Amino acid sequence: MKQKNRLQPNQLWQAIQFSERLIDVRLWIEKADELVSAANLLEVEVLKYWSEIKVQNDRIVSIPDRKNVQEAYFLLIAYALENFFKAFLIHQNQKTLKGCLLKKLPEYLKKHDLVQLASEIKFNIDVSEEEFLHRLSRFSVWAARYPVPIDSDALANMKKLSDGKAYFVAYYKPQDIGIIHNIIDRLRKYVLTEINNKG
Repeated sequence: MKQKNRLQPNQLWQAIQFSERLIDVRLWIEKADELVSAANLLEVEVLKYWSEIKVQNDRIVSIPDRKNVQEAYFLLIAYALENFFKAFLIHQNQKTLKGCLLKKLPEYLKKHDLVQLASEIKFNIDVSEEEFLHRLSRFSVWAARYPVPIDSDALANMKKLSDGKAYFVAYYKPQDIGIIHNIIDRLRKYVLTEINNKG
């Protein structure tokens, strides 16, 4: 009689590969960098699109007749940030992860809430960055991928932040580009400093 939990040779090989790749922090950073590079290609188009929007009396009166790649751009940025956050968490948990044969991600790596991930690694953000990360999380979880979320509660477009105020979180703006560059630079340095100091 075959034991229930015994892995077949191909399952064992997959679990070994999975476990090795999971704990290789450099792979997470490389993936984040690849996503940033891809986003940078789209950033040019995003900037062109925004520069061609016509506004009169604080109202948009016409939008450009070109492909709108904003959502794809912000989606890639959200995924890149998530990879940086998770690289840090994996590095912090190396002792518990090393030598383990895993077949799926630990629960703390299944999260997509960028504000929560920033908090978990003690990455300091101000309220404007918190608001931005909430917007990015909303887009990466569903708004840039599907016409509707998993449940209707996620359609809420207001979010209460750490300062106690509610903010609209269902939009993009040209100033986001500067926030993106700032957060990516700071976060990448923060993660690499942690890895190099405790590596």
